[in-house]
Amino acid sequence: DDVQFVLLTDSHAQQDWEWMRWLPHMRPSGGQNASVLIGTDAETVAQRIAELSQQLTFRMKELQVAGSSSKDVGFKDPDIVVILDGSRRLRSMPGVIQILQQGPVVGIRAICLDGEDRFLPGECQAIVVVEPQGLRVQQVGADMLRGVRPDAVSPVWCQRLVRGLAAVRDVSGNEEAAGIPASSRLLDVLGLEPPTGSAIAARWAMGGETTMAMLGESFDGPFGIDIRRDGPHGLIAGTTGAGKSELLQTIVASLAVANKPTAMTFVLVDYKGGSAFKDCVQLPHTVGMVTDLDNHLVERALESLGAELKRREHILAEAGAKDIEDYGDIRKKNTALAPMPRLLIVIDEFASMVRELPDFVTGLVNIAQRGRSLGIHLLLATQRPSGVVSPEIRANTNLRIALRVTDGNESSDVIDDPAAGFISKSTPGRAYVRLGANSLVPFQAGRVGGRRPGANVITQASVWSTRLDWPALAAAPPKKPEGPKAEEDAEITDLKVLVDAINEANTAMQIPPQHSPWLPALQDNVLLSDVPPVRRHGRHDLAPVPWGIDDLPSLQARRAAVLDFASLGHMLIAGAPRSGRSQVLRTMAGAIALTQSTADVHIYGIDCGSGALLPLQALPHCGAVVQRQQTERAVRLLARLNQEIARRQEQLSMQGYAGIVEQRLSVPPDQRLPHILVFLDRWDGFLGSLGELDGGALVDQVQKLMREGQGAGVHLIITGDRQVFSGRIASLTEDKLSFRLPDKNDFGLIGLRPRSIPDEPAVGRAFRAETGLETQVALLTADTSGQAQAAALAAIAEQAKARDAAVPRSRRPFRVDVLPSRISLAEAWELRDEASAGKPLWALAGVGGDELVGAGPDLSDGTATFIIGGPPKSGRSTMLQAMARTLVVQGSSVVLVAPRPSPLRKMASDQGVLAVFEKGGDLTEEELRAALDQAVGPVVVIIDDAEMVKDAPAGSLLKEIITYGSERGQALIMGGSPEDLNSGFSGWHVDARKGRRGALLSPQSPMDGDLIGTRLPRSSVGGQVQPGRALLHLGDGNLVTVQVPAE
Repeated sequence: DDVQFVLLTDSHAQQDWEWMRWLPHMRPSGGQNASVLIGTDAETVAQRIAELSQQLTFRMKELQVAGSSSKDVGFKDPDIVVILDGSRRLRSMPGVIQILQQGPVVGIRAICLDGEDRFLPGECQAIVVVEPQGLRVQQVGADMLRGVRPDAVSPVWCQRLVRGLAAVRDVSGNEEAAGIPASSRLLDVLGLEPPTGSAIAARWAMGGETTMAMLGESFDGPFGIDIRRDGPHGLIAGTTGAGKSELLQTIVASLAVANKPTAMTFVLVDYKGGSAFKDCVQLPHTVGMVTDLDNHLVERALESLGAELKRREHILAEAGAKDIEDYGDIRKKNTALAPMPRLLIVIDEFASMVRELPDFVTGLVNIAQRGRSLGIHLLLATQRPSGVVSPEIRANTNLRIALRVTDGNESSDVIDDPAAGFISKSTPGRAYVRLGANSLVPFQAGRVGGRRPGANVITQASVWSTRLDWPALAAAPPKKPEGPKAEEDAEITDLKVLVDAINEANTAMQIPPQHSPWLPALQDNVLLSDVPPVRRHGRHDLAPVPWGIDDLPSLQARRAAVLDFASLGHMLIAGAPRSGRSQVLRTMAGAIALTQSTADVHIYGIDCGSGALLPLQALPHCGAVVQRQQTERAVRLLARLNQEIARRQEQLSMQGYAGIVEQRLSVPPDQRLPHILVFLDRWDGFLGSLGELDGGALVDQVQKLMREGQGAGVHLIITGDRQVFSGRIASLTEDKLSFRLPDKNDFGLIGLRPRSIPDEPAVGRAFRAETGLETQVALLTADTSGQAQAAALAAIAEQAKARDAAVPRSRRPFRVDVLPSRISLAEAWELRDEASAGKPLWALAGVGGDELVGAGPDLSDGTATFIIGGPPKSGRSTMLQAMARTLVVQGSSVVLVAPRPSPLRKMASDQGVLAVFEKGGDLTEEELRAALDQAVGPVVVIIDDAEMVKDAPAGSLLKEIITYGSERGQALIMGGSPEDLNSGFSGWHVDARKGRRGALLSPQSPMDGDLIGTRLPRSSVGGQVQPGRALLHLGDGNLVTVQVPAE
């Protein structure tokens, strides 16, 4: 108690100093991490100097607070003598100069040794030099002495002395804590041995509502705190092994024994795991447990606690109570009022949370300030309070408890006194409590987490020893290696038995579960069948369609995430690959099919990803799913959608409706316009493929749909990567949500703070723009694989088809069929336009259009010409043959001209073929007229390779057919090279071009469009020759892609 030695030397001095290892004055007493207070190498010397510097700083603070000299200040710890063996070397180490200069003032003195007196530090007030004649002693303020005879004891004498002292132990103890037991057991303090359900129930029956918590034992027996009177909020600090976790268990267990769950509830927060509360979680009082927090979960917890404050304020306001005590008094008179238990929020590892999640402090302070009258109490626990006990926290935590901490400074941070820095490691659970401004009270915490006496088989302890060599003395004390752990070693504890008894009492008294301030975090997998259905609201005719679950911590609630057609506009969805962005479209489609009629909602898909939308084609609600390589089909779909918007706008305007919602509420069900949803998967894929078509024409079409579609009932839901939140489309809707992104900073594009997003969001977890609302997308089936989700969609499709079997074709979605790469003439004939019936001069040119109709010209409608252009092998002769055969079937006769080998020559013997001319430039008018004169009814001249007939003598007759054919029942169809047929300024072929009708197969030049009187899109020009694929123009300004039927 009086003096402590610290030796600083090097590894070569073992022989000179090893005897000091047995000196009891060298044993650590202030929490130093060593077996003996020596430093033998650079690392352990630095450690000892750091410990001395810390002690120096603490003593200087005490001296400054006292405002007097060191003689008047009684330091609680012993004086320290530091031996510096090799002082010249040691003085250069950080901290040593301060120890030498300031240490003597506060009881830290040094003995410096070196080879020559000139190497000794200048701070030395006395110097002893060994000389041959004896000792030379120099002391400041005194005369020099020479020839002083030393008392030169031998090493053997030193060894014998310290061996004699080695067994000495200070057993006097701290006078302050002399009356406090070294250990305590909570069940003995509470008088609950053994704990039983009936004993707990009896206590609850006698009141079961108190804020008094028995913590353990102090001077005069059991000791407790009142969290209402002494708090309402508290702070606990204790280093590793001090008993902090045990004390938290004790406080929770003590309050649980004294209170029914209707009077006291707990929320337990362990930032780094949850092991401290593993048994407390099972208490009926525990309404929340949070572990492994990140920024996102902390914000969620704070939102939930804020909602709990509002809920309690509302309850008090309704009852007319000013605080929770007043509410309790009112409830005693009015038993119909629901109980409002106090809520104790216990937060372990608070300091780590503050350092890593700094915003948490502000939220906690707010809760502490507002929760006082609402029955909310905070208990913050930490190992290292340094730097985290802010003025705000200090002002709101009247109750402060310090178990053993690493030094007096940390103790002062918590209880304004260094006492807890000097608690011995041998007494875990020893603590000081500061109750408001009152004096410190030491106590021994009653342990509840230890094994029950006699519950486990007692085995004989094994002796363990290890040799400590000279360097090991200065290092941290060795730990006994852990042996194999028996399964039953930690099974039965006082706490576990107590928790079981409390649960038994709770069951016997039939106390219902208490309100939780927050719901558990959203599950990673949610099934669509688990999402609660949503009823239609107001006068809206369609119920909202659920597709996921929204988490609403600010309301302490969950709700279905829905597509509400009453307010639905467009939606942009971003996410990394495999984050759930395609699944949300599948889920929405499946949910629509389950809840809405085919007559009310139509679906179209543009799949620029890996085919995730293809299963939607099975739904009766789906008109088409277009893939990125289906360029022509994508053009048709977007054009048709824009046409539909224009048609609807005109209809709504004429009928005086502001939009589709008003129209559907005002007309009979069979006249309601259906909502159209367009799912576009992978906007980035769209931009890199279809979006490059014709200088971005399809991108413009999509943007037009977004600008004008909402009021007409056309809604786009677009997924993609971060690009979906930039560019022009991002400004066309405010409804945005994002799944996981490769770079969290990209969440800033939708107004969210990146650090508020979890580091690894679950697949299917999305966050709404601006609000950060968290949503889990539902799955159609528990199997998360794409195959299983597609199979679930197929099953939903079968249900929907059976349910909607009676929906008429007129109310089903328009189709945008896939154009086949090959079709026979017989198949094409079955698809012919119904309007062709009874028209002998109607010819089938090809199959195309949104719903695959056989299309072709009616040569009797005022224009008697039709031109087919295309490069060799493109299929123009095949088209001529198909048109010839269908004209014959319709009732016309044909005259065929084939100056080169052509399929037309093979038709010479066919019925309805009047003649086949195999000549070109020498075809005479007489020959051609003679053939035409054989016709009984309408007749058509069909010329292949027409460029070879341009200068034929029969040209005047051909010109006559072009001019007067529609009046005489005559017509002309010709095919050839666009380049040749476009040349010249006069001639019958120039007159034929004025009809502005025809077909182009695989056009290779933008000028080819002049042949049939239209302008060609850039995307349709110059591609690879695809036999039979043609652009059909019937004079109405619309280009239709068709497939020419083959024999």
